[in-house]
Amino acid sequence: MILNILMKNISPHVEIYRFPITALSSITNRITGLYLTGVFIGTGTIGFINPDLLSNYNKLENKYKIFLEYSVYFCSAYHIFGGIRHFIWDRYPYLLTNKAVTQSSYVLYGTSIVSCIIIDKLYSKFFVDFVESPK
Repeated sequence: MILNILMKNISPHVEIYRFPITALSSITNRITGLYLTGVFIGTGTIGFINPDLLSNYNKLENKYKIFLEYSVYFCSAYHIFGGIRHFIWDRYPYLLTNKAVTQSSYVLYGTSIVSCIIIDKLYSKFFVDFVESPK
């Protein structure tokens, strides 16, 4: 019976709509904020319990480090740029048109991805030696 319910056809009116980029942008902004909150609270809590957090991080496999770093880079960039976008909209409400909001959503994703790459290059150039150097 449950399988029959799941196999029913979707109403035709649902299939003609695309999920708008503006909705995805809003959802992404909320998720990145939650993620960053969790990372900062979690890292702070773990750092308080285990002061040797940096050496544990350095012991991670490279693929896990890359995932963690890029997730923090992307979420930080996206959330910051999303906040700036909202400050601009609050100051200049006439910019809130459907076309402008859609365009700014694409720009927001693009600048966040490019920022990840730039942050990674700057981080690896300037900070890796400082963080990973023996004391």
